[in-house]
Amino acid sequence: MEKQTSNTRKLILGGALAATLLAVVWLEESDVEVEETVQPILPARPASSSARSKKSDMGHLPIDQLGQRKFSAEADDIFASTSWEPKRSLAGSSQSPFGLGPDGRPALSPPPAPVLAPPPPVAPPLQFKYVGRITEGKITSVFLSMAENNYIAKVGERIEAKYRVDRIKDDAIEFTYLPLGIKQTLLINNNNPGKFQ
Repeated sequence: MEKQTSNTRKLILGGALAATLLAVVWLEESDVEVEETVQPILPARPASSSARSKKSDMGHLPIDQLGQRKFSAEADDIFASTSWEPKRSLAGSSQSPFGLGPDGRPALSPPPAPVLAPPPPVAPPLQFKYVGRITEGKITSVFLSMAENNYIAKVGERIEAKYRVDRIKDDAIEFTYLPLGIKQTLLINNNNPGKFQ
């Protein structure tokens, strides 16, 4: 049984080898046919003698005969600011820049919009939460929290280089927002259960 299986394998492998060789021979013959059908490329038509003589007569470009480029003094300033506001007419001119009104007379120009001053800068709202206080002698320290940070501060101390504690009272803590110099007050709830005495 094993002998018959090995003979079958040899026959299959031999048939596959023969088929591969036939395919290679067939491909080589088809490549030869393709090569024979390709026509050779003809050389380009030689340039006429008159075109060649013109080209040789030109030689090089006479730059000195081109002349200097001249710039106009009336050219616009490319860095000038541009306004979309229409140009105002002179006082003696009867034509309005806005055209004629419904009655046929020159239309009046609208009054200029008032210029509003920008609002004064405002300090951000206080984010501190009062936790408690402790008094040792005449010095009172307050316990504050902001986000996940806790602080202990006395009068005159700075918190994160943005706030300074100015005054600690029984019902409020006064701060100065240092970047703008604005005073702010944090009210203290006397009924706060977290208050320390």
